[in-house]
Order: sequence, then structure tokens, then C-alpha cells
Amino acid sequence: MSTRPVVLHLCVSAASDYYEGVSVVYATGCLQEIAEHGTYTNVACIVHLDGSWSFPSNMSEEARSSAEHMSIDQAVLKIKELNPSAVVPHMFCLPGMTAFRGLCDVMNISLVGNPAAVMALSTNKWQTRAVVASHGVKVPEAEIVSKGELPKMQPPFLIKPCNEDNSQGISLVRELSALQSALDNAFQFDHEVLVERYVPLGRELRVAVWEKDDKTLELLPCIEYFLSEEDPIRTAAHKLVTDHSGKPVGFAPVCRKCPADIDQTLLEKLRDLAIRSHKGLGCRDYSIYDVRVDPQGEPYFIEASLYCSFAPKSVVVLMAAQAGQDLRSVFEMLVNRAINRKKAAGTRTVGMKG
Repeated sequence: MSTRPVVLHLCVSAASDYYEGVSVVYATGCLQEIAEHGTYTNVACIVHLDGSWSFPSNMSEEARSSAEHMSIDQAVLKIKELNPSAVVPHMFCLPGMTAFRGLCDVMNISLVGNPAAVMALSTNKWQTRAVVASHGVKVPEAEIVSKGELPKMQPPFLIKPCNEDNSQGISLVRELSALQSALDNAFQFDHEVLVERYVPLGRELRVAVWEKDDKTLELLPCIEYFLSEEDPIRTAAHKLVTDHSGKPVGFAPVCRKCPADIDQTLLEKLRDLAIRSHKGLGCRDYSIYDVRVDPQGEPYFIEASLYCSFAPKSVVVLMAAQAGQDLRSVFEMLVNRAINRKKAAGTRTVGMKG
């Protein structure tokens, strides 16, 4: 019998086919990459749209289709039997980023990355920007509207569902004639919509920090996405390729550079933005931010993206590679840290707290 620590990979979606596709794309990339390392016993755990669970031998379509489905009660017993040392979340829907991470905490399984409460905060764009702004981070002017309401600010502005990720439902409104269709699009995804002042295109960056063993924060090399005045914002189509039904099946072609060419003045501003945001939101292990730099060189916090699936194309993995750390070293560093957190907290085995 293997004595390697068991790492559970929590996958797929309890919310939509779209997020099922996102999860499969990223989780498959991770599990294929780490399968040969031999450091852990990696187990895929799938939450299905119908509420059932399964534990396929791998993330291939054949393995997923043939795996036995079971109830959540049976799945909890199965997880207790596996006694995982840590769990890596690969769920990108709202329940996956919140409720199912919370379930891992209830079951006393150490989670890699940000806990459920932090994810719940970060998925609400209005609340997130309020928190980081209170910690001295520059954010664009914004307001929130509900169905039947119209924004008070004048274009140009962005319309975004307040609690939706992967740029779904986002529109750039340059003229009031385009407002209603943009609102209708956004309200398909949420009952509240963020109206955010459009920051003129200077640069589009992703900025990340991760925690070192001594708890200090290190800024990772940044990624720059190259956009144009004709196509000045990143939408869902810039990120993932979908099939005829709209389900993600792979990564979209992207024009980006890592490390981005950033002078010292802007670098220090980005470091300050990321560190203040990480601390303000209460992040753990790592955090990633979408940042818009205006033509005058001022960076604005746009959104927090507090997840990583450790696939070869995951943002943290790409950034870390430019800092001299490969996927294996990043994955094992953060999994071992999660395992050590559990050891430091006590010796309880998997099971309900209490």
C-alpha cells in the first residue's frame, strides 16, 4: 500500500455546463502534468450538476463517463476512507468557490489556496472593490444597479454582473444607445450589476503575489495582455474556446507577454496594490489581480482572481516559471504548506468537526 499523502482534486460544477467545462479544462491539465511526479496519490473527486458525486480514475471523458455516481453521504464516507492530506479546488462556479470549499473545512481537510470566506468576498465585485479601496488601493468610479434601475454615470463605462467570473456578461458601453442591451446581457447572470468607469487603454496586466515561508509577500513577474482600441477589454471569448453549446473545451489563443516590460516606478505601484489587496481581502497562499494601467501610468484595481488549478497555463504557474520555479515545485510547495497547516492545527482525521 502506498504511503504517499493523498491529495483530493475537487472538480467540475454544481451550477452550470459552462463551469463544468472550465473545471474539466483546468483540472485535466493539472492532473496530466502531475501524474508522473509520484510525490502524492492524486484522486479526482467530481461534483455533478445533478448533485451526485464520483471518483474517476482520471479526467478523461471515458473515465468520467464510466465512474460510479453516488450521493453526497456516500461521497463523504469515501473521502473519509481516502483520508486526504490536502484538497486542491478546481471548481469555478460560485458554489464551488464558496460552499464546497467550506465543506472541505467542515470535514477538516486542509485546502490549498484561499478559504471559502475569502472567495465569497472576492466573487462579489462591488464588495471586493470597497474592501481594497478602504486599504488605499485605487479603483475606478463605480455604482451598482438592480433590475429596473439605470446607472447615474454617463458613458463610457463597463457593465458587469456583480457575482460572475470568467468575464461572462461583460460589455463596454460607449453610447447610451447600447446601454439596455448591455444591461439585459449582464442580468442574465446576476440580479445585481456593477457599472464601472472605463479606464482608457494604457496597459492590461495581471499581477500576483504569493506568500513565502516567512509570511512575507513576493510579487511575481507580471503578465501583459495586448489589446487594441477596437478590442480594448478582455471578454470570455479571449479566455476559453467553447463548443456549439457554449461549453468550454480549451484555451483561446492569446497575445500576452510574461514577464511584462515594467519600469521600476510602475513596478512599485503594482507591488503596493497587490500587497494591500492581499492583506485587505485576507488572502492565503497567493492572490491574482486584473489591473488596468491608464495612459498616464496609473494602475487601477479591476478584479481579484483568487484561484489557481496548477495547470500548465494557469496564471500563477506561468508567472512562477519566469521566477525560476516550475509547475512541480509550485504545486508541491503549496500542497505541503496546506498539509503542514493541518498538522499545526491538530491531528484530527477527516470527519465532521465537533
